[in-house]
Amino acid sequence: MLIEKTIACIEALLKGMVFDCRSCGQCVLRQTGLICPMTCPKGLRNGPCGGTLDGHCEVFPDKPCVWVRIHQRVAGRTSLEPLPLLPSPDARLYNTSSYINLLNGSDRPTRQPLSYLNLGQNRTRQPLQTASQLERTLKLGRFVRTCEVRPPRRAALDSLLKQIQHIQGHFDAVNATAYLNARPSLPSPVTSAKLAELGLEAICQSTCRDHTKTSFIAELLQNQLNQVHNVLCLTGDSYKGQPRIKQVFDMDGALMLYEARHLRETGIVHFTGEKIPDAPRPWLGAAINPFTTPPEIPLRRLKQKALAGADFIQTQLVFDVPAFERFMAGVRQEGLDRDLFVIPGVPVVTSRTALDMLPKVPGVHLPPEIAARLAGAGPALEAQGVALARETAQRLSQIPGVAGVHLMLFGPSHEVLPEVIEALPRQRLDWPVNAAAESESNPPALPVRQSPRKQGEGSLEAQACGL
Repeated sequence: MLIEKTIACIEALLKGMVFDCRSCGQCVLRQTGLICPMTCPKGLRNGPCGGTLDGHCEVFPDKPCVWVRIHQRVAGRTSLEPLPLLPSPDARLYNTSSYINLLNGSDRPTRQPLSYLNLGQNRTRQPLQTASQLERTLKLGRFVRTCEVRPPRRAALDSLLKQIQHIQGHFDAVNATAYLNARPSLPSPVTSAKLAELGLEAICQSTCRDHTKTSFIAELLQNQLNQVHNVLCLTGDSYKGQPRIKQVFDMDGALMLYEARHLRETGIVHFTGEKIPDAPRPWLGAAINPFTTPPEIPLRRLKQKALAGADFIQTQLVFDVPAFERFMAGVRQEGLDRDLFVIPGVPVVTSRTALDMLPKVPGVHLPPEIAARLAGAGPALEAQGVALARETAQRLSQIPGVAGVHLMLFGPSHEVLPEVIEALPRQRLDWPVNAAAESESNPPALPVRQSPRKQGEGSLEAQACGL
């Protein structure tokens, strides 16, 4: 034991000087171009995260992103092949010798890249896989509209119900956010369950920042119980409060997708080997930042998430439509539009406070001309923000491979959101008419959630008023 500790201390000292080693005890330097991924402030085993912009780290913007450096060294500027999917580290091996662990094989499960699941090709045209109504709508070739609601910050639903009043009947699915700006709120599964109860198609948001693998699988079971059939797997922004609370990051977004898709395909919890009867089968979403540079990096990361099990993508905010068009050209060239439904994020900025906050949001690319347009609107900022969102959504709807738009409100009231989408096409312009008609006339026999409403339950408007 003393000899092993001595070797571990010497290894940590020497590798610390050369590689800034963090003594995880399960070294993957061979796969990462001799750059230690554990030097990422989030400790991500796969990256980069969506907060990376211009090659800089989200947490420490004055430093280069560790995972951008790894991509550049391992894959260079020519290859678009995704990097290997590295497993989460084994906490038992921290502060032990990676050389000893390599020799005795104790690090093998976490040092060897994961094998991707065989999910088939042209997955956007495959028969329905889940009970998700969003999946059904996307595979019919509809140009979908999604938005998000803010979670209540107390044990009451009145604020949520007021938001729902403005969006119900206008959107194909609604994201249930949680823990915005590190502030406590009702968790996403609770908000999602309420959305489902009221007849909306809910998308539960799960973040690696807040989850261990155990709590994530438990959340999937909770969603299944509440008939919530969509999950958006996010790495998550880093909390910036003071004092800074401890964050989990037991996984990154790709590993979270892999855990959920492995369970969906096999009925087995990947990290424990436990079989779950009637396992959850969520329709899985992921996020991507199209404006991460160099431009080949988000394409590689998108490929990795597709291979890990993603079904649809919701992107970072799109202010720069020409840059997003270039990204989508790469998506189509690599055939990713045949395996993923891409839904770009459309900002709806209606508040001066929100506008001032935008440059501080991790990963947001705000061109100077757009910032000047919004800043120069003065008292008419709400009208200008809605007009910009309408223009952006309309331009995005003309891009081949775009499956819909996801509205993100930066302002006080959801009342403005239906106005943004009212002129959008109902059907995708690039979707084969015969494929949509075939799906409509002969849909697979999957259960479709009905909106439960208890006998004597009042209207949504009455609930919002507390009646």
